Amino acid sequence: MGKKGYFFVFLLGMMMVLSACSGKTEKASSVKSKQIEATIENASYIIPSALEDKNQDVMAVNLSVKNVSKKPIMLLDKVKLYDEEGVEISSKLEYYDDAVGLENNHSGNIGAGKIKKILCIFEAEKDKEYEMGLLPMSADYEGEQEEVLLKFDTKKYAKTHSTLKDPEKAFQAYIDQIYLDKENKNYEKLVNADKPALKESFKKTFNESIKKLFTEEIPDEELEELFVTYHKVLVEKAKVTAETHAHANDKAIVTFDVTTVPINYELYDVIRKYENEFRENTGSFDRKERQKYALSKFETIINSQELKSNDRKIQVSLTKKDGKWIIENVNKYGDSLDDVIIKGDF
Repeated sequence: MGKKGYFFVFLLGMMMVLSACSGKTEKASSVKSKQIEATIENASYIIPSALEDKNQDVMAVNLSVKNVSKKPIMLLDKVKLYDEEGVEISSKLEYYDDAVGLENNHSGNIGAGKIKKILCIFEAEKDKEYEMGLLPMSADYEGEQEEVLLKFDTKKYAKTHSTLKDPEKAFQAYIDQIYLDKENKNYEKLVNADKPALKESFKKTFNESIKKLFTEEIPDEELEELFVTYHKVLVEKAKVTAETHAHANDKAIVTFDVTTVPINYELYDVIRKYENEFRENTGSFDRKERQKYALSKFETIINSQELKSNDRKIQVSLTKKDGKWIIENVNKYGDSLDDVIIKGDF
């Protein structure tokens, strides 16, 4: 055999070795014993609602556990996580949260030949390797108990860590584009919304709020001018800051704080003051003329309006579809975002 032939055999041998090593890597997320076959189906970084430090790394791990024995079995205790030194890290029952699809499904036996899906939630550090421990036992309490260890490498799921705060970025972009006319590159990247319809809804809510403050009808052209004036002041003075409160399974809850220029009944007395000023200066009791004068002072009125801020966090839900976030246009208590921004309804 010539040199080329030997080189080909050597290359083929190396490929077989690499292939075998690759196979071992794939099997690292599965393990089989006399009683169970356990597999990590998927895992991701999440933010549970109950997590106080939103920068703490938390992972949701979805296990598939098959009973390969001839008797029903159960898993004693909860699934455990061990770090590289063998120190046990407790799972966090308080992190289960139906609102973002984190349901506790640990209870119940596994019938012979049956498969059970189990969700486990741990505080696991980024880019570290762990072992997950499962302790199966026959449901009749007979036979030996042997813990099954399953390798778990968080580096495989690093991509999900980088998108954890996307819900708050999407919500901030939504507010910037719909209400504040601010550039935000995350809108096109992260938000799924009908911008023209939402902007029209924003304007409609403003018009309805203004009409309630005046007794006489306001022409559409004048309403448009009033909206432009109000929106200019709103853009200058309003502020919204958001934080991802919960995020898992393409569902999220964002909490936010807002400071806004409210169109509410607090303006009523100011408007009446200008109407009375017109009557005193002119002696006229004509309601349309009095209203016209008050409306001419609208920019002054809005600029003098006291800003309003929420005293507790406001919650809004988001759902991810086709890679972008749909923002629910109502808060936790049923107030629309239009009302929150325009009226200061918190």
